[in-house]
Amino acid sequence: MNLADLILLRGWINGIPYPALDEQRAESDEPARRRLKTLRRALAIKARFYGQLDFVELWMSPRQATSTWSTRAEHALNTLNRWPDPVPAGDQALRRWLPENVCAALPASVATCADAVQWLAENEAAGSEIPTARKQAQKTLTLFLKQHAKKLGYQSRPSMPKLHSLASSQSMAPLEQVLIPIELNGEHGSNRSPDACRIDANHDLAAIHSWLSLKNDNPKTYQAYKKELERLLLWAILERKRALSSLSTDDCRAYIQFLKNLTTADQQWVTQQPANKRHGKWKPFYYRTPKGAAPVLGDSTEPAPPQPVLSAKSINYAKTVINGCMAWLVKQHYLTHNNFDDMPNIKCAQSPLQTANRAFTLTQMQTILAYAQEQIQPGSATETADRRLWFILTFAFYTGLRLHELAAASFGDIETLDDDQGAHYFLRVVGKHSKLRKTSLPSTLIEALQSYLRACGRPSLFERLPPEAPLIPSLRDPTARKHLSPAGLHKTLAAFFDQLYVSLSKDPEADLHLVNKIRKASTHWLRHSYGSYLANDKQVPLAYIRDELGHADISTTSLYLNTDAKQRQKVVSDAFNGV
Repeated sequence: MNLADLILLRGWINGIPYPALDEQRAESDEPARRRLKTLRRALAIKARFYGQLDFVELWMSPRQATSTWSTRAEHALNTLNRWPDPVPAGDQALRRWLPENVCAALPASVATCADAVQWLAENEAAGSEIPTARKQAQKTLTLFLKQHAKKLGYQSRPSMPKLHSLASSQSMAPLEQVLIPIELNGEHGSNRSPDACRIDANHDLAAIHSWLSLKNDNPKTYQAYKKELERLLLWAILERKRALSSLSTDDCRAYIQFLKNLTTADQQWVTQQPANKRHGKWKPFYYRTPKGAAPVLGDSTEPAPPQPVLSAKSINYAKTVINGCMAWLVKQHYLTHNNFDDMPNIKCAQSPLQTANRAFTLTQMQTILAYAQEQIQPGSATETADRRLWFILTFAFYTGLRLHELAAASFGDIETLDDDQGAHYFLRVVGKHSKLRKTSLPSTLIEALQSYLRACGRPSLFERLPPEAPLIPSLRDPTARKHLSPAGLHKTLAAFFDQLYVSLSKDPEADLHLVNKIRKASTHWLRHSYGSYLANDKQVPLAYIRDELGHADISTTSLYLNTDAKQRQKVVSDAFNGV
């Protein structure tokens, strides 16, 4: 055992708190709590190997704040550290390595490490069902064998998903689990190119994966594109009884019409409950009830009317993705024609007023931030979470960052430019399509961030913080070095908006317009609020706002501008005064 681990263990034995132990470790080291868990498990295994069962119980039990316990732990550590680390061998008894309850749950024939390797390999190869009473024991055994795979000659088999045949069942299956009938796999598709194919793809599924591999550097884009090709492939086989590479122009038009007509009543294709792809309830389309939609009355006997699943914008997006894939496959000489080419988009113009309706005014944002600050009660159990929530709202409104950009922000991404007027702060952001930009950090936001850090007991000087430390940390990590995930951030803000909606609904003096907005609000509304405030309240040039938000086209930024519409409405309204 190295010196750093010995120091860490002795500090833990003597009751030093975890934050203090973390401060003694290098920034690149894993958190003290996690490292101690690994070390204690290793010491327990070593003690079991050498027959010191009282030591095993000591390392697997919680730390105790008594001098007697500390003396016993020090003695156990010194004793075990003097003995050489054991090396597993095939002829050794498994009971020397694993707990008694694990060995008892395994078959009686599994007595040695070699027996365990053989038994586990046979089980994995057969793919047989594991009895419930044995699942945890097999999991522990598998972890042990993986840790010592080279010594014991164990080769783990990757778990293979269950394949679903589209020929024998109408049940849906995602791309990684689909088993396409040979006659529909596209090997002899009518739209296959006669020229030599440039990609290693003999059938449609391989061709799709070849195109998707171009998007491997962006997991979010990869999943979004995969979903659209997954839907098309399943529809071609189940609805048209054709291979993807046999679809005609009429088939492609029919698919777009299918997307237009798809409703929540189409239960073969649509689910209204989130479902894991490993479970049989998965469907290609998931319909989520829009936030703010009128609730169905509990005593109503009338079933809810079917709702369209996809908007015009979503259908156009699907067509764009599919068209891009087909065009690429034509260039690779896999397909002869791109039958989605020149197919018109559905008209779905987005007006600036639509964007403005999903934004808060400055006064409304001040009300939201004031409510968040009121929730902070010093000394309460939720103080840390409430302070973080207030900062998240402030950070999102003052920068207009997207959800994943907020979650990814680290202190190492903050840059400073100095001049005679003082320091100017910027944040390096990797946005859509992996595009790098620098967004401005207003001085008011910097002050709010420093105040937040001080309240959390952390240094307010950014230079003293680890570069990888997140601006929005996960509360599960006491070292504040783990980012809150985008999903966690979305969940946190959604819960806040629900809480605020309930609070405002009970206030007879609350602004009803704001209450209605809060009922529909999402994280992205804070981005819209930022753009609307700069464009309309402060008349910041659109080119500046475009660069701050990371828009590729200034026409997208112009959607925030509604001063002309307001002025026009005022002129018309004044014209009818007194009539």
